[in-house]
Amino acid sequence: MVGRLKAPQDVQLVLEAYSPGAGDFAGTYSVRPQEAQINGEHFVDGVFGKAAHFVVAVDRPVVGAGLFSEVNQLQKMMDAGQLANPSKENKADVVGVQLAVDSHQSHGAAGLQFAASARRGAHFVAKIGWNPAEMSQYVHRLLASGQIASILDRNAESYAGRRPHITGLFAGAPEAIGNSLFWNSLYVPALGLEFPSISRNWAHGFGGWVVGEWDCFFGSLLTNVEDSQQTSAGVRAILLAQSPNGVVPNVDAANGISPDRSQPPVGAYIVWKDYARNPDIEQLRWAYPRLKKWHEWWLANRGDGQAWRDGNQDGLLEWGSDRGATFSVGGRGFLVQAKWESGMDDSPMYDDVTYNPKTYTMELDDVGLNSLYALDAECLAKIAAILGYEDDNRRFVAEYDRVKSLVRQLLWNEQDGIFENRYWDGRFSKRLSPTNFYPLVAGIATTKQAKRMVREHLLNPEEFWGKYVIPTIARNDPAFQDQYYWRGDIWGPTNYLVYQAINRYGEDEVALEFAEKSYDLFMEDWQAHQRTNEQYYAWGGSAGGDVHYTWGALLCLIGMQQFIDENPWDGLRFGALQPPREGQLLGVMWKEHRYDVTIGPALTSVRRDGQTRFDADAGVVVRNYSVTPDGLSFSMRTARTTRIETMEANSGAVSLMVDGGPARHLPVRDGVVTFTVPAGSHSISETWGDRL
Repeated sequence: MVGRLKAPQDVQLVLEAYSPGAGDFAGTYSVRPQEAQINGEHFVDGVFGKAAHFVVAVDRPVVGAGLFSEVNQLQKMMDAGQLANPSKENKADVVGVQLAVDSHQSHGAAGLQFAASARRGAHFVAKIGWNPAEMSQYVHRLLASGQIASILDRNAESYAGRRPHITGLFAGAPEAIGNSLFWNSLYVPALGLEFPSISRNWAHGFGGWVVGEWDCFFGSLLTNVEDSQQTSAGVRAILLAQSPNGVVPNVDAANGISPDRSQPPVGAYIVWKDYARNPDIEQLRWAYPRLKKWHEWWLANRGDGQAWRDGNQDGLLEWGSDRGATFSVGGRGFLVQAKWESGMDDSPMYDDVTYNPKTYTMELDDVGLNSLYALDAECLAKIAAILGYEDDNRRFVAEYDRVKSLVRQLLWNEQDGIFENRYWDGRFSKRLSPTNFYPLVAGIATTKQAKRMVREHLLNPEEFWGKYVIPTIARNDPAFQDQYYWRGDIWGPTNYLVYQAINRYGEDEVALEFAEKSYDLFMEDWQAHQRTNEQYYAWGGSAGGDVHYTWGALLCLIGMQQFIDENPWDGLRFGALQPPREGQLLGVMWKEHRYDVTIGPALTSVRRDGQTRFDADAGVVVRNYSVTPDGLSFSMRTARTTRIETMEANSGAVSLMVDGGPARHLPVRDGVVTFTVPAGSHSISETWGDRL
């Protein structure tokens, strides 16, 4: 590995080398300051009589060096001041802080201190292998060659060329997502996986690594923009934490787990979306039984005839926290932990809710939970169909229909025109949050109900609409003024789910404006400070949470998905309805194809693998775009008469049908089929080949 470090001339830098993970360290480090080099050795299971070696060297004079029992001792020395001065009499093994001088095994970390050149920076080379003398010669030869800068520049140019990027509308969104997620990526030795661990700060506080349930699933959506391996690893990391009874925990970390509680069941939906973009059938087969077991846990008999999360036995779910003797991170068996299961820890929705110590649940049927549980069933049915599990498919379709019917029957408040949480005594809760819109993402609402919810509540500036959207409690709720955590701040995951909700009901104008407001909120702080915030104030800027938290980048993903996205209900979708200006997404991978998508007020264009496949002379939204050996089909919405060109048929003629009307035979000229449609929503199909 080669690297370059840049800093002002008066800044001192320390290059650290240390063993990852906790526990016994079967190896040691030494420093050779005159050669600006750290050596290490590590014994390997199953390899006898010799150790693996590590060498790292820099091309700047060393002004301090040290050996330490562990890396935190090194960091304490750095906080206190300069590392020990190199000694001419002891060139081979300089000791800074050493807790056990006579124990070579105490040298579990090493450091070299130097200053970067203001003009050219500092370069380093790190190498592992079996022959330390040859490795040392190699790293110094490479440092002396002056090639490191050009190696890094070539790789940076190559990476920039192949990663997706956007110009114009929503510019910089993919790069911000990648930079945020991969900066937070860690290698977790206990799991053998590399993935974003929520945030580096949280990982440090939890003993070196930490995963949260919906945090980790949403993280996989974000890494899937560029890296399918980290996407797979993130999903595996959280599902490997599953308890024997099926619970996928709120948190799993180096220093503990939460077996008493789960979190919002978004897993099957996100795994489906990950698969739709990068079809890894083995990953899907691995994840499915774990997702299925988790889904079944919510209503399973806990052993005394009581369902885990249906305390009042009305068929709907409540958030909860189980009582028991096993240790759980943050405690267990009280209202506060039940709130944590919701993922919206201190939401005002739960300020006056009672925790039932016999059922282990809140005494509140929760709209958000039941909607996401229905969505989970819907997506498990889709996954089961892909895997050929027909019985499971039928069972989950029936489960989805059951929950959908119950939510419509019990949680819709006709007077208020929105789905609401409901206390066990039958009263509706009037405290509104983004979760009240989740019946839309699950397809539960009727078209009429959806329109009322969007127009009377989402677009209501006294409740949710504004310069930035949407706060985690309605603006006219007394708790909105708190602007603390889930008490009025704006969060990436809730915005993402509400965005998908309004998209599902074809609210294309609202979806575009929602995407712009989310993107603007993120970019304000990102461009000023390069921060991906855990949450944001309703008026903009960091709201005091972790400033490098993975899921803040969901606000950028919303804008990116205006160009192209895929859902179980929309299929492959692309385009925006009458965007205010042009934007171009280049180099996004979908099902092993490279897509370039352009949106604008007078153009919607899609290129696949370098060839244009679809053009429209207006800003349109296309859904369920499907190419088969027999033809092409899609649905489309446009605000004005639009000229369409498709380039999926090679030659001859096609049979075109619009909105089920009479078929028209159109010629394919130079691979292009051209036709016009009026303003409105349309269903379009082209048939060619033997079916013509």
